[in-house]
Amino acid sequence: MNQSYTLITTLLMLSTSISATCYANDKSEEQDYHDADPRNSSLRAAVFSDDQGELKLLAGGGAGGLTSDISQTVGFAEYYTQTNNARLRAAHFDSFGGVYVDVYHLDSVAGMYTTGYMLPLSNNDGTLFFPSLNYTYVDFKTNDIADFANGLAGSPIPAITSNQVSLALGGEEAQLGSVNLYALHPWNDTHFSVFNVNLGSSYGGVDMNVANLMWLQGIKTKVADKTINIMFEFKYDYIKLDKTVIGSLDSEEVTASVGIDYRF
Repeated sequence: MNQSYTLITTLLMLSTSISATCYANDKSEEQDYHDADPRNSSLRAAVFSDDQGELKLLAGGGAGGLTSDISQTVGFAEYYTQTNNARLRAAHFDSFGGVYVDVYHLDSVAGMYTTGYMLPLSNNDGTLFFPSLNYTYVDFKTNDIADFANGLAGSPIPAITSNQVSLALGGEEAQLGSVNLYALHPWNDTHFSVFNVNLGSSYGGVDMNVANLMWLQGIKTKVADKTINIMFEFKYDYIKLDKTVIGSLDSEEVTASVGIDYRF
């Protein structure tokens, strides 16, 4: 079952990084949000390229003041050109904090559905912290996984069924709880850093643990009176699957990306 496992672990490493994409705290309507602040509802379009040549295309925006003078509502759509994965995220922030939903379509492997709550914090040097608690439901596409494994040219693996995929994984679904910390530090008007760490573990279904780290360096500039952010991102992803048909398995990946984010 090694081909099926490779597909699933690769996919999960990309998908279980539950981004802290929605936060809220008290802020007057007249104040601007930093471009790297997840509450920023201005229109945006972005493109990232990683060290494997895959492009991530992103577009989104939102509106302020829907439920109160300080509320912010945002939404984003992402598409990955090589894997054909797609992601939709929506969030609402108000005086209570922030709540969000995250739907991630992982082509031919799984669908992921996440919801969470965020609490904003800050310190005197201007750093913003956004800890969050999250719940994720993972629905494995066992039929598609079996079809993929059976269609591998020259594979020594005999034809398998969706039931066999489920047995190999230890189930067809998983429920995960995770804690996440997103931190933003503006160094000055043009340079900023973002750090994100996520730790998650399943408590039902497929037995797995995940850890994700991200560091982003951003440079803000102006082109024709429009804001453009040039960003360099480094990610580390780790996943461990327990109670599979061959015991515990783990995998890790380091990814470097460069991107341009355009604010309208």
